[in-house]
Amino acid sequence: MLCRQIPTQKVAPFGSKTKHHHAKKQRVILPTVAQAQDSAESRAPAFLAAAALAALAAFTPPNAHAVSGGGGTGTGVPLAFQDLSSKDFRGQKLYKADLRGTNFSKANMEGASLFGAFCKDAKFVGARLNNADLESVDFENADLSEAVLEGAQVTNAKFKNVNIVGSDWTDVVLRRDVQQQLCKIASGTNPVTGMDTRESLVCS
Repeated sequence: MLCRQIPTQKVAPFGSKTKHHHAKKQRVILPTVAQAQDSAESRAPAFLAAAALAALAAFTPPNAHAVSGGGGTGTGVPLAFQDLSSKDFRGQKLYKADLRGTNFSKANMEGASLFGAFCKDAKFVGARLNNADLESVDFENADLSEAVLEGAQVTNAKFKNVNIVGSDWTDVVLRRDVQQQLCKIASGTNPVTGMDTRESLVCS
């Protein structure tokens, strides 16, 4: 007869309580490689777009609406003492630009804004300045002969030693003292509109 040894078991003393520890199992779901790649690719366009916007904000040049003192057009191009005759500046904004000695003869500047611009010694011979914003512009020694300023705004503009022979000032609102100043030197007829300069200024 073969005898097989039976392993003994530890028996807890009578009356004692045994503690059973039941560990809670947690399910951890790990993304597959394909899912991880899809997630990264979905975030990439948003990241690139944000980076592009940040770069654009850092390197965007000043707006042409806010050209100040430097005499540019918002693109870094200086205008002082330049020959810009016969150029098209319709609707352009040259806010407080330095236009000293610039030649705008025959240029089309309808609806342009030269607010606060420094136009000393500038030439606007035969230029079209219809409905242009010329408020606070310094036209000292400027040549406005044969220019058409119909409907232009000239509040607080300075016209010291300006040449206005043959210019048309139809519908331009002027302070009484400025009107009298211009009427003293007004003469000629505009070759484009046929308007007499003194008549357009309502000179007495």
